[in-house]
Amino acid sequence: MKNKFIQFLVVGAMALSLTSCFENPSWTYDMAPVVEFKNQRTGFATQPTNNVSNGAAQRTIRQLLKRDSILVQLVGAQRPEATTLGYVIDAAKSTAVENINYRILESKGSVTIPANSSVAYIKFEILEGIPTTVAATQNYPLVLTLTGNDQIKPSENYKTFTLNIRR
Repeated sequence: MKNKFIQFLVVGAMALSLTSCFENPSWTYDMAPVVEFKNQRTGFATQPTNNVSNGAAQRTIRQLLKRDSILVQLVGAQRPEATTLGYVIDAAKSTAVENINYRILESKGSVTIPANSSVAYIKFEILEGIPTTVAATQNYPLVLTLTGNDQIKPSENYKTFTLNIRR
């Protein structure tokens, strides 16, 4: 029994001592800053979890929800001054109509990340514009694409966000 205990201690000491030989990974992002949409996963109906990421984040909102927001995230060092970023609504891919299905609550086409912060929100309101005669499975997509600004470009993988408004 004493022999097994000593073997256990030796193996444990070796395991602990060998882990100190590994290089400490650096988690600092040191590339050019980018902005991206971040799909939040609480408080609303989302797409199924088995979806494969294709560079376009999606979220489905049932019309019972009146207000919501889309998170825009800065990847890189925080800025000492407020940063205004642009976005466009892709009219070719969107069937949701402004002031009928939704309303942007702040300045349309731009979002501002406050100084010393990494996030901003595009806030919007879901309107009662979808007729009750429409089937409950009917989606009204609203497709947004980040354009960034002169210093900060959008992430190629997460620059498009599709919001599905469902009755």
